[in-house]
Amino acid sequence: MNVQEALKIFNKYYNDTYEYVLKYVVCKCFNMSDIEDIMQNIYLSVYKAILKDKEINKSYVLGIANKKVNDYYRFKYKEKLITLFSKDEVVENIQSDINIEKSMIVKYDTELVWNFLKKKKVIIFKIFYLYYKSGLKIKEIAKELGITEMNVKNHLYRTLHELNEYLENEGDENE
Repeated sequence: MNVQEALKIFNKYYNDTYEYVLKYVVCKCFNMSDIEDIMQNIYLSVYKAILKDKEINKSYVLGIANKKVNDYYRFKYKEKLITLFSKDEVVENIQSDINIEKSMIVKYDTELVWNFLKKKKVIIFKIFYLYYKSGLKIKEIAKELGITEMNVKNHLYRTLHELNEYLENEGDENE
C-alpha cells in the first residue's frame, strides 16, 4: 500500500473514531495531562496497522486505545522523563496579527482554571473535560462515567461556584 492510500484510509478512521476514542481515554485516564500522549500513541498504532494492511474497524481502534492506556501507565512510572528546557525558556511562535495582550490574558486565565481543576478529584476534571471540551450533555457524561446525572450536575455546578470564588480571590490578590 502506498503512503497516499494509507493516509486516505487513516483520515477516514481518524475522523470516524476520534471523538469516541477520546471519550474512552478521558474516562480511563488517571491524569488528564496524559490524554494527548495517549491519543497520539493510539493513532500512530492505527496508522502502522493500516500500512501493514490489517483489517481496521471501530472495535480494533478501541482495542488499541485500551492497550495504549494500559501500556502508558505501566511504563510511565518506569521511565524518568527529562526535560531539556524549563517552561520559561520555551518560546512559542507568535503570529504578528495576534493581540499579544489578549492572548496572554486568555492563557493566564486558562492556566488558572487548569491549575484549579488539577487540584480537584479526577472525576471532576473528567466531567469538565467531557462537558466543555467534548461537548457532551450531562446525561451522556453520566452514562460514560457510570454515575448519576444528579452527581454530574452537583460536581459541575459546585465546582463552577468554587471556581468563580477562586478566580475572584485570585483577581483580588493581583490588584
